[in-house]
Amino acid sequence: MNHILEKHTLQDLLQSWRQDYDVYLPQKMENFSHFMPLTETSVLVDGDPHNTRIPPKALFLPMNEALVKFTRFGGYEDAKHEIQSRIVFGIRPCDAQAVQLLDTSFIQEDNIDPLWSERREKTITIGLGCHEPCQTGFCTTVGYGPFDRADLDAMLTDLGETYLVETFSEAGEGCFLGLPVASEEIYNQALDIQRSAHDQMPVAFETENLKGKLEQNFKSDYWDTVSQSCLGCGVCTFLCPTCFCFDIVDETQRRERVRNWDSCMFRTYSLEASGHNPRPSRVERTRQRLSHKYVYWLDQVNQIGCTGCGRCVRYCPVGLDIRAMLRQAQTLPFEVSHAA
Repeated sequence: MNHILEKHTLQDLLQSWRQDYDVYLPQKMENFSHFMPLTETSVLVDGDPHNTRIPPKALFLPMNEALVKFTRFGGYEDAKHEIQSRIVFGIRPCDAQAVQLLDTSFIQEDNIDPLWSERREKTITIGLGCHEPCQTGFCTTVGYGPFDRADLDAMLTDLGETYLVETFSEAGEGCFLGLPVASEEIYNQALDIQRSAHDQMPVAFETENLKGKLEQNFKSDYWDTVSQSCLGCGVCTFLCPTCFCFDIVDETQRRERVRNWDSCMFRTYSLEASGHNPRPSRVERTRQRLSHKYVYWLDQVNQIGCTGCGRCVRYCPVGLDIRAMLRQAQTLPFEVSHAA
C-alpha cells in the first residue's frame, strides 16, 4: 500500500518506533554521515545525495566482533550477542541490494553464519530512494537503480514537503499504519520523479562481454596500467557495501577469538604460512578486486558483485575511478568462443 508521510511528523514517527525497536538512521558524524542509533536529539541526514561513508553492511557484519570467549582453564564458549529487533531507516537502494548480495555468502544451505542470519531476520529495512543520484554512482550501469525495491520492506520518495511511502511487506506496512493513503495523482508524481532519477544516470561503462574480456586478459599489461597509482590503502574495499573479506584472530589479553574486517588489497591478506604470496604486488591485488566483482560473482550467483554505490570513486585518495578502469577494460581484445 502507498501512504503519505508529512516531513514535519517524521521525527515523532521515528521516536514512536523506539518503543519496540532499536532504530538506526544516517546522521552527521564530523564531515560525513553514518548509520547510528536514534536518540532523542538525532537528526536524519536526508538531503545529502551521497551515501553514508561507511556502508550499512556494518550493521550486519560489524568491523570487529567476538566469536568465542576463552575461559580461564582452557575451555571456551560462544560469545553472547544481544541482537535486538530493529529498523534501519533511510538505507539507499544500492546498499539494500548489497546486503542481499552478501546473503549469498553468509546464508547458504549448509553454511549459515548465525550472527548474520539473526541480524537479517530481526531487521526491517526502510529505504530512501535517490531522487538526486550522486555524481559518483552508477547503479543503473550494473543492473540496479536509484529506486530499486530489492530487500526493502518499504521505500520513501521525496516529494518536497512530504514523502510517498511504498510498502512491500507486512512488516513494512506495520511501520506506517495510520498514515493517510496516497492518491493516484501523488503516486504518479512519485513515479515521474523515480523515472527522472533513473534517466539522469549515464551509462558509466559497457558490461557486455566485460566478464569475458577480464578473464581472457588475465595476464595482460592492462593490470599494470590500472594499478600504477594505487596506494594499497584498502579504502575501496573497506567502504564497499559488498566486500566481505575478514580475518579471525585470537586476542589473548581479552581471551576472545575476534572477527575483523580485512581487505584483499592488503599484502598480508594473501600471504601464506610458507611465506609464499600468490598476490605479491598491487597488480595482482587490483586484478583480484575487479575480477571478484565482475567475474567471480557472476560465476557463483549470476550477478555482478557491485551495486554502483560510488564510494570507491568518491573516497579514493589518489582519484582512481573504477568506471574508467572498466571502460579501459572494454578496449581489451576478446575472442568469442563457440560451443561445439
